[in-house]
Amino acid sequence: MLASLVSFFNPGLVIIAGGVAKLGHVLLAEIRSVVYRRSLPLATGNLPIVLSELGDTAGVIGATRLISDHVYSAN
Repeated sequence: MLASLVSFFNPGLVIIAGGVAKLGHVLLAEIRSVVYRRSLPLATGNLPIVLSELGDTAGVIGATRLISDHVYSAN
């Protein structure tokens, strides 16, 4: 699924967070391998895939950011 999303959205960075990030660098290496192999070459040519530094709070911080962006938007 992640490889399909990378091919479709062509992100500049993929951050692995939450419970999956707790599995560490062994899982990260496998994720990188599959994404680089199954995604379009133009989407993965310079695509870093990293572990989050926020740990278990990544989801809460992301949700808070989305809410504050919505509340303080100019619309």
